[in-house]
Amino acid sequence: MKSNAFLLLLIGLLSLQACGGDQSDGIEQLEAKVEENPTPQDADALIALYREYIDTHPEEAEQNARYLYRAAGLMYRLNRHNDASMLLKEAVKDYYGASQTANNAFFLATIQEEKLNNPVLATSVYQAIDKAFPNFEEAAEVKAKLSADLPPIQTRIDTLAKGIFDLTTGRVNRRTANNFIESCDLYSLIVPEDPISPELLHKAGEAARATRAFNSALDIYDRLYQRYPTFEKAPQALFLMAFTLDNDLQRHEEAKALYESFLEKYPEDDFADDTQFLLQNLGKTDEEIIQSFENKEETQ
Repeated sequence: MKSNAFLLLLIGLLSLQACGGDQSDGIEQLEAKVEENPTPQDADALIALYREYIDTHPEEAEQNARYLYRAAGLMYRLNRHNDASMLLKEAVKDYYGASQTANNAFFLATIQEEKLNNPVLATSVYQAIDKAFPNFEEAAEVKAKLSADLPPIQTRIDTLAKGIFDLTTGRVNRRTANNFIESCDLYSLIVPEDPISPELLHKAGEAARATRAFNSALDIYDRLYQRYPTFEKAPQALFLMAFTLDNDLQRHEEAKALYESFLEKYPEDDFADDTQFLLQNLGKTDEEIIQSFENKEETQ
């Protein structure tokens, strides 16, 4: 149960915010309390304050990247390592321009290697850091993680791709699939200007759909489309977002909006005819589509 002192502290923080007080002051007070004794309740309350600050100050990249790093540190101390990794990935994704980015990526790699026992993904992140931040203060430690005979990232990712499906059973190797998708995704996040990054994102989206990780596929295709609008497969990414919403997730209204957007932006694209057909038959079952064809033939 939360202590009376903790409840009084929360009431005080709310009063400060209601009166237009500085949110960062309230955060500092709770940070001091958590530093003394990081209970799960206080940690969650502090993370909630970080999140509120980020939501109300989205333009403050430097501060938000630091808060997400601190939140990840809290999760790390409480042995919630997957949560810590997600926060660090969010920091890299949403606040790439912040000076904290290399540190966030390095912390993420460390967690993958030392706490989540995933050296494959950790190595992908170390390779990305080595490429993007050669003058990073921990650059020597990063290089020490990369053996002299380590294949380039593209070669390693191609090798992972070959192991996603067991050719004998046809089953998905979930660990390998996740490492492939996350390696592509995180490399493109950390080294967004590398010419291979949009292609890696496209491959990650394909793999996510093939392994039925549909929400991950949506996120990846959306980032590909938004971040690389001139990439040759950007139109296809928009189409696949709509198709995933329509065919896989049955979210037809959202799919309709994206199909219409696709036709408006890319009326001459190779997928335009497919999009028009799917839009006309949105929400119909296969049987209903077949019946509509039969009815059409009968009237001709």
